[in-house]
Amino acid sequence: MAQAKASLNSIYAEIKSLRREVELIRTALIPEEEISNEERAEIHEIREKVKRGERIRLDDALAELNV
Repeated sequence: MAQAKASLNSIYAEIKSLRREVELIRTALIPEEEISNEERAEIHEIREKVKRGERIRLDDALAELNV
């Protein structure tokens, strides 16, 4: 029983170590960007529209983006 517990502890320690390494790799590959208050407000507005189930036509969205 003690040997099984030691094995579980070593596996747990290895998993924690791997999680830290993955987080470091993720941070290096996907750097966080700072966004302006205006961009943050726009993101929240879009999120609220999605929650309410609002939809817009693709043509209207593209026109708004000048695409």
